[in-house]
Amino acid sequence: MRPIRRSRAEGRLAIRQAVIVALIGLVLGLAFSALQVSRDYKASEEDERRDIEQMLAVTREPAAQAAYHLNAQAAAVVVQGALSFAPVREVVLRNDFGETLADGHKDKGTADAGAWWTRYVPPNQEYRLPLTYGPTGKRVGELLVVTGRGPRVERFLQNVWRDVVLSVVSSLVVALALGVWFYASLTRPLMAIAQRIRDGSAGDEPAAIAEFDRADEIGEIAAAFERYEQEARERTRNIEAAAAALAASELRHRRIVETAGEGVWQVDQQGTTTLANEAMAQMLGTTAAALHGRSMFDFMDEDGRRTATELFFGLRSGGSVRHEFRFVRTDGSELWAEVSTCLITEPDGRHAGALAMVTNATERRRRDDELRASNAQLRAMVGDLERHKQDMAQISELNELLQSARTEAEAFEVIRAVGSRLFAGGSGALSMVGRGDANEMTRVGEWGTPTMLPPRCERESCWAIRRGGPHLQSPGHGLHCAHDSVGEIGRLLCTPLYVEGQLLGVLQVADDVAAGNEPLDDALRRRAELFGEVIKLGLSNLRLRDSLREQALHDALTGLPNRRLFDEALPRELARCTRSGQALTLAVVDIDHFKHFNDTYGHDMGDRVLRAVASTLMRSIRSGDLACRYGGDEFLCLLVGTTAAEAQARFSELLAQGRVGDGLGGDAMPEPVTFTIGLASAPESGTEAKALLRAADAALYAAKARGRHCIEVAASQRPDVKPAPATVT
Repeated sequence: MRPIRRSRAEGRLAIRQAVIVALIGLVLGLAFSALQVSRDYKASEEDERRDIEQMLAVTREPAAQAAYHLNAQAAAVVVQGALSFAPVREVVLRNDFGETLADGHKDKGTADAGAWWTRYVPPNQEYRLPLTYGPTGKRVGELLVVTGRGPRVERFLQNVWRDVVLSVVSSLVVALALGVWFYASLTRPLMAIAQRIRDGSAGDEPAAIAEFDRADEIGEIAAAFERYEQEARERTRNIEAAAAALAASELRHRRIVETAGEGVWQVDQQGTTTLANEAMAQMLGTTAAALHGRSMFDFMDEDGRRTATELFFGLRSGGSVRHEFRFVRTDGSELWAEVSTCLITEPDGRHAGALAMVTNATERRRRDDELRASNAQLRAMVGDLERHKQDMAQISELNELLQSARTEAEAFEVIRAVGSRLFAGGSGALSMVGRGDANEMTRVGEWGTPTMLPPRCERESCWAIRRGGPHLQSPGHGLHCAHDSVGEIGRLLCTPLYVEGQLLGVLQVADDVAAGNEPLDDALRRRAELFGEVIKLGLSNLRLRDSLREQALHDALTGLPNRRLFDEALPRELARCTRSGQALTLAVVDIDHFKHFNDTYGHDMGDRVLRAVASTLMRSIRSGDLACRYGGDEFLCLLVGTTAAEAQARFSELLAQGRVGDGLGGDAMPEPVTFTIGLASAPESGTEAKALLRAADAALYAAKARGRHCIEVAASQRPDVKPAPATVT
C-alpha cells in the first residue's frame, strides 16, 4: 500500500505543478503581451503626433499670415493643404477674434463613432496651434486640426491578436519546460527525502538515501539527514542509559524529585541544615554537600535572622506559612525567594525543625522593578505626550491665527501671545529683518523678560544667522551673540527663520538658570524649532497674500489700479455717496488714435503713451479720487464729491494743455497725445454701477463722434436737471 500511496501523491503533485506552471505561463504571456501591445500603441500614437507636428510646423507661417491679413482665400488654401494629410479629418482656421476664416471636413470623419474600440479610445484627436505674427510674437489666431484614429487602430488591431497568441504560447512552452526540469531535478528528490522522514528507519541501520552521492544542495540535504539520524540514534542510547540510572536512584530521592524545580531546605530546631537539594544549593551559590550541616543564619543579615526565627520557629500549630524572604548568597549578592514553611514534629509531638519549599523570586523581583521603572517611564512619557499635545494644540492655534491675520502687526501680536503660553516660565522674542534696511533687525514681539533683547540690532550680530542654523549659548560656554546681554540671560537659543534661502528674522528663546526655570532641553529645542517653522510659514504666506493681492489689483504697466479693483470700488463708493448725499462723477478717458501709435512707432512707444497718460491723470485728480486702467487704451476716473460740471472744468484744463507726457521716459512724444473723455454723474445719470458705466460710455462715444479730443457729459435721467453743455478743446 505504501508504494501506491507514494505514486498517488507524486501524481497529484505533478498535476498540481503542471497546473501552476501553466497558469504562470499564461499570466506571464498575457502580461508580456499587454506590455508589448501598450508599447506598440504608444509608439503608433507618437509617430502620428510627430507627423502632425511636422505638418503644423509647415503650415504655421502661411496660416499666421492668412489670420493676420484676414485673408479667407489664403486660409482656405491652408485648410485644404492640411486636409490632404491622410489622418486629418477636420481643419478650422480662426482669427484672434474667434471668427472662422476657413474650415474643412472629410465625409468619413464619423465613420468610427460606432466601433467597439471607441468605448476605450476617443475616435478623434485634436491639435491646436496658436498662431503668432510679427517680431513681437503677437497672437493672430488659432489652427485646429482634428485627426481620426480609426485607420491606425484598425491596423493595430489586425496584428495584436497574432502577437498575443504567439506570446502566450511561447510563455507556456518555456514555463512547462522549466516546470519539467524543476520537477525532475528538485521536487522528486525532495519527495523521496520527505517520504524517508515520514516512514522512519526500517531498522537500526537503514539503507542510505539514493540522493546521498549527489554533488549539489539535494545531496547536502540527504547527507545532513543521514547525520541527523545517526545523532538521533546516539542520543536515544544516551537517554535510555540516563533513564536507567534515574530509575535506580528514584527511591532514595523521591521527596526531592517530587519537588523538582524548587529548592527544598530542611533545618532542625537550631537552624542547622539537615537536608537540601541541589536546586536550593544553587540558589545560595554553593553545593548540596557543602550546605549540609551549615546554619541557615549564615545566609542572612540581622534583620533576616529575626524574620527567619519568627517564620521557621514561631509556628505554634500545624499548617504552612508563605513569605517572601531575602537571603545573602555566598558571593555576597542577594537572593529573593518565596518560602513556604511547615513544622516538622516528632511522633511524641515535639518540634523537630522545619521544612521549607523555596522558589527563586529574584528574577520576578527584577521584572517587578523593571515594570515599576517602566511604569514610571510610561507615566513620564504620558506626561510628555500630554505636554506635546498641549504644545501641538497651541501650535495649531498659532497656525490658524496666522492664516487669519490680515496684517503683520496682527501676526506679531498673535506670535507674542502664543509664545508667552508655549514657553511659560521663560523668555523669548522675535526680530524681523527690516524692509528698508536688510542689515538691521527690529524686535517685533517678546515675552518674559522685558529687556531680554535690544529693540534693534545688526544682522551680523547673531551667530545663528552666520551659521545658517540654531545656535545655543550659555553663561559658562559657547559663543555669545552681540545682541545678548551677558549675565541677564541664562541659556539662549537663536533660531534663524529662512524661507527659500531668504532670511525673515530670528526667533530667540531663553531661560533663567538662576531662577530655577526649566533648562533648554531637547523637547524645548524641538518646540522652538516647530514654533519657528509655523512662524516663518505664516509670515511668508501673509506676505505672499499681500503681494498677490497687490499684483491682482494693479496694472503692471502703468502702476494704476486695474479693472478688478475699480469694479470693487465703484459700487462701494456709489452706495456711500448715495447715503451721504454727495455727488459722484465717473470719467471714461480714451486715448485718441492709440492704434496709430502702436502700428507706426511700435509697442514700446504705445507703452510710453499709456504710462504718460496714466501719469497725467494721477497728477490731475485728488488724493481721495481713483484712477485706473480699465483695459487697452481706456482709463476710468472715479471722482468722489465732484459734480459733472466740476469734473468737466477740471478735465477741460487738462485738455487745454495740449500735449501730454513730454519729457517722460526720455525723449518727448513724436506726435501730440490727445484723449477723449465721457462724464457721467450720480444720481443724475444713474444710481447703479452698470447704469453709470453705460452712461459714461455713451458720452464717450458721443464725444468721439464729434471729432475726439473733447469732453461729453452724459444726459441726465432726471427731468429736473439739465445736462451740462459739451466742451471741445
